[in-house]
Amino acid sequence: MILVNGQQVDTVAFSDRAFQYGDGVFTTVLVKNGQACDWGRHRARLEQNVSALHIEGVDWSSLYQWVDTVADSLKDTERAILKVIVSRGSGGRGYSAAGCNKPTVTVSSHPFPTQYLSWRETGISLSLLEQRIGQSPLAGLKHLNRLEQVLLKREVENCCTEDGVACDMNGHVIETSASNIFWRIDQTLYTPLLTASGVAGTMRAQVMALAQALSYPIKEVLETPDSLLNADEIFITNAVMGVVPVHCLEGKNYRDFDASSAIALRLDV
Repeated sequence: MILVNGQQVDTVAFSDRAFQYGDGVFTTVLVKNGQACDWGRHRARLEQNVSALHIEGVDWSSLYQWVDTVADSLKDTERAILKVIVSRGSGGRGYSAAGCNKPTVTVSSHPFPTQYLSWRETGISLSLLEQRIGQSPLAGLKHLNRLEQVLLKREVENCCTEDGVACDMNGHVIETSASNIFWRIDQTLYTPLLTASGVAGTMRAQVMALAQALSYPIKEVLETPDSLLNADEIFITNAVMGVVPVHCLEGKNYRDFDASSAIALRLDV
């Protein structure tokens, strides 16, 4: 199902700034039997990201109704994906957004990637990727300019691993091609600091809150891949897959999944 500004159509204007400039934001939500999981965090991030890009005129009440409509259409489906895109809409001259006050809101549903279920059970392997992630004042935002991730995914598809670890221009671990990353050394959990690069995922926030509840100290850091290779445990997260343990990175095997198992048990995904 696809709703564009509440209408059941599957086209967006050629002049829309999402197409012209990637001028917008999005969020991807797990839906279970018609219920949008952790919608409160997705909603808050969407509102914050829209505000950060100074997109004006979003009818939030209508947007939430459209989300409910698409989610409800999935009530007979155990797991599915709901995606919300907010673009600045059409208008402006060149890069200027002057006069743009009619955003385009697209809410759509998609099949759940079933491989995620087996990944959660058996874990995955990671490689270190050559493609780097640049530093940006838009760090942390889930904006529509995802060319770095497109190139990262292309590199992953040419590897023999399920995903890969991406670093910033200074060689610090940031994320994988489509998820946040955590690692444990002794009883402390670490995750990359995302003030200059990367995307702050909603599942990342949920895991950080749960880690504290489970008495795991957690630190946001800028570390090289050596820190991962010295870790006792690694796992990756996003809103759709939940928590996925890593059993191998660059030939090093990991068999201790204490933190990821404990956190996964507390998640409704």
